[in-house]
Order: sequence, then C-alpha cells, then structure tokens
Amino acid sequence: MEKYYIATLNAVSKVGHQSVKKLVEVFGSAENVWKADLNELTKAGINKGAAENLVEFRSQHPDAVEKLIEFCNVKKVKLCTFFDKGYPPILKEISGSPVIFYYCGELKPNAERISIVGTRDPTFYGEKIARMLGNEFAATGLTVVSGAARGIDTLAHKAALKVGRTLAVLGYGINKIPREKRNFFEEITESGGLIMTEFPPNFDGNAGTFPARNRIIAGLSRSVIIVEAGEKSGALITAGFAADNSREVFVIPHDIFSQKGVGCNNLIRDGATLITCAADVLDSDCYNLDSNKSILQKVLQKFEIEHEEKKVAPKAELDATEKLIYDAIPVDDSITLDEILEKVEEVEPSEISSIMLSLEMKGYISEKDDTYTRI
Repeated sequence: MEKYYIATLNAVSKVGHQSVKKLVEVFGSAENVWKADLNELTKAGINKGAAENLVEFRSQHPDAVEKLIEFCNVKKVKLCTFFDKGYPPILKEISGSPVIFYYCGELKPNAERISIVGTRDPTFYGEKIARMLGNEFAATGLTVVSGAARGIDTLAHKAALKVGRTLAVLGYGINKIPREKRNFFEEITESGGLIMTEFPPNFDGNAGTFPARNRIIAGLSRSVIIVEAGEKSGALITAGFAADNSREVFVIPHDIFSQKGVGCNNLIRDGATLITCAADVLDSDCYNLDSNKSILQKVLQKFEIEHEEKKVAPKAELDATEKLIYDAIPVDDSITLDEILEKVEEVEPSEISSIMLSLEMKGYISEKDDTYTRI
C-alpha cells in the first residue's frame, strides 16, 4: 500500500519529488502523510501552498489511493518508489531523481543501459545512424534507452527490438499513450523491455514535461549518444542533464552545411566526445563489453549487407503531388487518411485514395488497419 500513497502524494500539484521524500522521512510513512492535517504538514517544513493543495486534494478525492490501486491492477501497471530495493541504483545518483515511477514490462534495475536521442525530423543520414547504433548496442547486451518520440528515438527503439532490449521513457501518463503507439509499446514490453514514466496515469504531456523526461533518459545510463540535433533540439537538453550528472556525452558528427546537425557539431566543439560507431563507445571507460565485440562486428556486417540490398532496387519516381503526400507521412509512425488531409490542404479528399494506392504500388508505403506507414 505504501507505494500507492507515495504515488498519490506525488500527483498533487506543487508536491514534488523532493517534498514527498522529505514528508515520508518526517512522518515515517506516506500513509501518515496522507492523513496529516494542514498544521502538521506545514510544521514538517514544506511549502504552505503545497500543504494546502494536499489537504484540498484529499478532501476532493478521498478514495484516490484505492482508485489508483484498481487502475494498476486492471491495466497491469507496476509502481517503483525511491525507497524500493528494485529502484535502479544509477537513477538515484542524479539530482531530482523521481520518488516514484510507473512501469510496464521487466524492470531489471541493474541492467547496463545506453541512451540514444536526437531530432524528431531526421535526415536519411540520421535515420541510418539511429538504426545502426540501436541495433549494434542492443546486440552487445546493452538496453537502449530513449524517449519514444518520433524520429531518432523511435528508430533506435525499433532497431534495438530486433536483436535485444529497449526502454522507453514517456513524457505523459501511461493511460495517455497515443493510439498509434500502443502496438509498438506492447511489442517493447512483450519482448522483455520496459516503458516507464514518472507522471500519473491520466496526465497529458506538455512542453514542460519533456525536459523532465529527458533527465531520466540521461540518468538511467552511463552515457548518452546524440545522433542528430539542430541548434535548439530537445536532445541538447538531454545532453545537458547528462553532463551535469557526470554521464559521458557521445556525439555523431554532422555535415557542417546542414542545419540539422548544428547542435551535434556545437557539442563536439564544446568538449563532447566524437564517435562514428558503437565500437568507439565500447572502447571507452563507460562500458566493459570486450567479450561482446565479436557480436558487434557480426551485427555491423549484417546491417551493411541489408543496406546494400535495399539500394539494389531503386523505387519509381514520385510526381509532385505524390511527393507532397509522402513527405507528410511520419518517418516512424503510422498515419490515417484524415490526418494526411489535415496536413496537406492542397489535395482534395476525393483524390487521396488513388494517390495512396499509387504510393503503395511504387513501394513507398504500406497500409494496415486503415493507417499508412513508410517502407
């Protein structure tokens, strides 16, 4: 029961991770905190506004703990608190480590991990690197960590899934997983991986929650790899958290004439470690995986062979309208016809089906359950 009280306390506005840790220490248990009156809470040393919010939340939701237990049982969601033996030791090292997180899948607190992040809108170069590194690192036994966003994150997750394990850190509650990502997340958990979030089940993500997610991505691993990042990319926030918490920051260099890689090249200029392959990381002091380098070489060879095979059969060229539609389809997510029409106002609804059929016949997309993805 204690962990459910901790989670409920942490869901109250202005009662943050550090406040919950402090209150549990003062009162001896989260259940005692939940039952404390306003005077007792303020005497414990937390902000008066936070104490008032807690008392008000409790009066409005007296059965909040019971409802959370019911939700977790129905949805098969587990909780891990800062005080549990199963809490990842490496995550405790960072400043502002979460007092609670929700998760689905296998926790494996002592797993060796590596974080891979980058832009949501990668170039072909970035896509290739993300797939290559996700595949290589997972093959050596590392758990590949990322933020499940479209682009580099999802490409790294999916590449890791083919040969090993991956961990997705969410910037929203588990009950708010987008419909188009549900199958993907199920694949992660069913393969022995993990999805986790510090946010309550029904919490919608917003611009402020993703930097918080990024600190966990950085905190779970000994190192962070920035694959492709523009000058203001969110991946740079992850790199900052990593550096501030004594994690190694590795960066893939980028074309100096491309805005897509300005962030990467700036990081290298400012002292981050340049890498060009997984072996560069394995040779560093962060990991001791020499015994698995033979596996890495086999994976690398297989990746190159598959890449060459894909280049053998060039696809038919697209006309201007087809290219417009194709560019509107996310690199790593599925999309519906209605969503495409919202993004591409130049195309009439009556024309969209025939265009999609042409793209499918030319080998650019595939259709499943009324959604479309790139091939």
